[in-house]
Amino acid sequence: MNKRIWAAALAAAVTLTSAVTIPYEDVKVVTQAAAQSSSGNAEVEDTSADGRTTAGGFTFRVAGNEATITGYSGAAKELAIPTKIKYEKPGNNNGTGSGSGTGSSGSGGSGGSAADNAVEYAVTAIAENAFSGNLGIQKLTMSGGINSDGKAFGIKTIGDRAFFACHDLADITIAPTTTSIGEYAFSDCVALNAIKVSDGNQRYKVIDNALYYYTAGTGTGLYTLIQYPLANTAAEYKVPDAVSMTLTDIGKGAFWGSAFLETITLPDTVKTVGDNAFSECRKLKTVTLPAGLSSIGTEAFKGDAALEGITLPDGITIINNGTFQGCEALKNVNMTDALKIIGNRAFQGCKSLTDFAVPANVTTIGDQAFAQCDSLHQISIPMRTTSIGSGVFTGTTVTVLCHNGSQAAVYAAANGLTAERTYTVGFYTNNTYTNLIASQEVVEGKDAEPPKVAERDGYRMSWSGGFTAVRQDTRVYQVWNKLFNVTFVDTFNNQTEVVKTDEGKTAVPPAWTMSGYTPTWDKDLTDPVTEDFTVHVKWRSNTTGKTLGANAVKPAKKGTQFEKGNNRYQVSNANAENPTVKFIGLVKAEVSIVTIPETVSYGGVKYNVTLISNNCVKGNASIRELVIGKNVTGICAKSFNDCKNLNKIKLKSKIIAKMNNKAFKGVSKKAKFYTYNSQIAKYKVMLKNAGVKNPVVKRL
Repeated sequence: MNKRIWAAALAAAVTLTSAVTIPYEDVKVVTQAAAQSSSGNAEVEDTSADGRTTAGGFTFRVAGNEATITGYSGAAKELAIPTKIKYEKPGNNNGTGSGSGTGSSGSGGSGGSAADNAVEYAVTAIAENAFSGNLGIQKLTMSGGINSDGKAFGIKTIGDRAFFACHDLADITIAPTTTSIGEYAFSDCVALNAIKVSDGNQRYKVIDNALYYYTAGTGTGLYTLIQYPLANTAAEYKVPDAVSMTLTDIGKGAFWGSAFLETITLPDTVKTVGDNAFSECRKLKTVTLPAGLSSIGTEAFKGDAALEGITLPDGITIINNGTFQGCEALKNVNMTDALKIIGNRAFQGCKSLTDFAVPANVTTIGDQAFAQCDSLHQISIPMRTTSIGSGVFTGTTVTVLCHNGSQAAVYAAANGLTAERTYTVGFYTNNTYTNLIASQEVVEGKDAEPPKVAERDGYRMSWSGGFTAVRQDTRVYQVWNKLFNVTFVDTFNNQTEVVKTDEGKTAVPPAWTMSGYTPTWDKDLTDPVTEDFTVHVKWRSNTTGKTLGANAVKPAKKGTQFEKGNNRYQVSNANAENPTVKFIGLVKAEVSIVTIPETVSYGGVKYNVTLISNNCVKGNASIRELVIGKNVTGICAKSFNDCKNLNKIKLKSKIIAKMNNKAFKGVSKKAKFYTYNSQIAKYKVMLKNAGVKNPVVKRL
């Protein structure tokens, strides 16, 4: 490449830093030049004496003028892959010519020279398994770019398992020229913590220290996760923002051997999980798979001993060979009826599985699918399963739930397994039974569990028939009934309940209770429901037969205090039929007249005032006149004691049963008491007991 072309390439490279829409072959020289300029990569030369092994310990094979590294026997910990190998073939200097001289210097001679026998190979590839299992390499560098002669150089292809299980390999640099990395190339490199891709590479990128393969797409790029840095100590794999909307695939062996991951959540964009993608992740407990996932590869979760549960989305129709093999803690596997095949060894060694329901549409169960599942005691297998492999239940004592005459029943009998008869219960959306929601195998005499279905606003779903105590194959379909809201109101207890009732059915009232009362309703509940309506409860006393009205309000709790006018009261009885209060004092003491009424209202409830509390106005010199209402039954001790100016007391109540000691002692010596003629004699006696020596009682 001349200087003018070189300059143009560099200039173009500046504008192509994100050249995602330029085909690789069209820009490779430009990007290689950019990589050479920015990273300083240079050619790494090695020599060979035999055309098979280099001085550095690499073995190689050649095709034309290109070489592929096939192995390594050296002891270097920091390894640089050569970009060219020189091999000097053994010379032949004994040729004779037609001239007078001999050898290469002879006039007219035809003998060969060392220079003529030197061959240079460009190293462009690393063969499959070339370094697999090498435990000495710690750092790996692969160079590429444009050399001083203007020629491109560098590794283009890395073969399958090229560095598989290099357990000491911690640091990798990939050349800008690399366009193909094979399957499992860096899998199980458990010390790997630093992955770098030289600038200018158009197919591979490192994001958050993980290696991704990039494919140009419409308007954006699509990514495949090739290799996760297995030495990363993070407990959770979080998809980087840069690829959260474009990551479509998890490559084969991408997480194989991670010693620290416990949780993985894949974004909705992921469509495939490759073979062995999460194999031997020993601490992995939780995996959340996206709804759009369509494929999970062979042995994808093999050896994940801590994985406790998995939910497979609708797009998964095959559980491939060994997918969950050796998942010893796996207890819960949620699958849909989209599943059709359970592969060989799919759940082999899942020691925590206790029961398993094979989905209704599974046709095939592979060899040893549930072998060594020590705790598996029950598995249901549907009629559609027509192929069951060998040794499926080796090492288990499972009971097979299956149809009489089914392949599962035949298999159980042939292999000495206990079998119990089952029937199929199908749940459909319509009465023509053309749209199946779900089906399940139910042991004879047991109940089916109906599937969860989406609600429909304003309707209630029921099934067309029963599915309890099943003794034959059964089909039921959805029936949608229009709903009306019947609102039950209990004003007294401040509670409301809406009962959704099918059209044409009768409303069932709530199971409300109240001690000593029976609920009745202000509307007839025997009529079929055809509209929304409201019903109020009316509580009927079990002892008196008295009914609290629909709008009755519950009295305040006993002991509740409140003020009304200038008087202060306390609830003494919260019984709904006869709520009472007692007068306990004044808000403002400086008043001349105190009136204690028959009743007082508070919070919507009318209370009878039946008692005057002890000491309630004791020693009040302002009071001159007192009126006691008709419902008072008792005047407590010292209620009006030492009210020395109190000289007029009206006792309007005919039912006072007691006036306690000193209730009126110390009132004015001129005090006069007024009451009904029928009570004068009785109250004179009570007043003497209440501290009035010579009570003057007159007719009210």
